[in-house]
Amino acid sequence: MKTKNSIFKIFLVISFTGLVIAGCKKNSEPTPAPAPFVQPAPNGSISQQTQKAADQNTFENECNKAMDDANNAMQDCSKTRAVQAVCNMTVDTSLAFQGKITLNYTGNDCLGLTSRTGSIIIQLPYNGTVTTWTTAGALAKLTFVNYKVTRLSDGKYLIFNGFHSIKNVNGGGTIQLLLGATIVHQIRANMQVTFDDGTNRTWLVAKTRTFSNTLGLVKATIAGDTTFGTYIHAAVWGTNRLGQPFTVDMPTAFSYNMFGSTCLYKPLTGVIIDYTPTFTFTVTYGVDILGNPVTIGCPYGYKFTWVDPNGNNQQVILPY
Repeated sequence: MKTKNSIFKIFLVISFTGLVIAGCKKNSEPTPAPAPFVQPAPNGSISQQTQKAADQNTFENECNKAMDDANNAMQDCSKTRAVQAVCNMTVDTSLAFQGKITLNYTGNDCLGLTSRTGSIIIQLPYNGTVTTWTTAGALAKLTFVNYKVTRLSDGKYLIFNGFHSIKNVNGGGTIQLLLGATIVHQIRANMQVTFDDGTNRTWLVAKTRTFSNTLGLVKATIAGDTTFGTYIHAAVWGTNRLGQPFTVDMPTAFSYNMFGSTCLYKPLTGVIIDYTPTFTFTVTYGVDILGNPVTIGCPYGYKFTWVDPNGNNQQVILPY
């Protein structure tokens, strides 16, 4: 029975990402971003650079967690009516027969690290009947409505509005995953992000998430999947809180454990390069306190590097 329970949990965690994701017609998918004009001369203070890297990291992590919550709730619509999947989140399935499920957040997460309020509306394809998420090519749409994530340690927050559209490319769910198959979800998103300083920006996303299971360890791997200009792994683009246009290229896939590990949601690998008109910085995930790659155990955090206006190499290491 223990094994069956574990398998069920694994499936919930994995399918959520697909379930949650968005069914989208072409007119709801973000259009490819134009390649930004990039100059080699970086600018900004260490505090500014730290803020930019932290914004990108927080955006990535919180979107992933939200999609996982949705996937959990969507694994079996008929069984979510009495389910509260995570701390201070309720699941409204009154319209599940039409493929609609709403997640309502009202407080601290289970780890006591963040407080979340607002709601996320999940819509699976519906045309008289609901298309199950495990169907190959199935689409689902995840709409964020004033979804606010506040870090309890310092009160910093982000507010998300907009949508994530997700396609279950090859179909399948937990059972297929346990039998050795990989599950691939394609993500397109158009998100309006409000930062704690009051600025409001639009960020677009084009990624592929791949889920795998190795001896009960469930891992998600995320890669930028859009090519334009000189960028062949573009993942996110938009305008940062300073009003500068940016494009994030992901030359090395971003990965983290979702189940079966003590360091869940702590990125193990991944390199992103953030390009703006006036500077470029690189973020490397999965490092120790000295900035060296971690291959065994849980990493300390991530480091980002850039070249200052005087031509000097700079590096900052931050914990997760």
